[in-house]
Amino acid sequence: MIINVSISQFRQQIADYIAKARDGHTIILRDEKKDEKIAQLVGKKKFNPDTFTKALKIASGVLTAANHPEWRTKKDVSAWVEKERKASDRNY
Repeated sequence: MIINVSISQFRQQIADYIAKARDGHTIILRDEKKDEKIAQLVGKKKFNPDTFTKALKIASGVLTAANHPEWRTKKDVSAWVEKERKASDRNY
């Protein structure tokens, strides 16, 4: 979640905003008078092995020989790469 806050509000509740950034929120400090973004506070991302494993399971099997027959064998991949490179080298 992105939280926009004025500098004066941030100074008054700095500990709360740092805790929110630590929880994964993005804090944007704004100059109220000029309506400008001054700074952005983003907490350090933590590696979550469960989330990584879940994403890996979702992504696995997306590229298969069934939906990409040109990648079935190493020889097929080499032929496909060569064909694509020749196609990209054409002059128009």
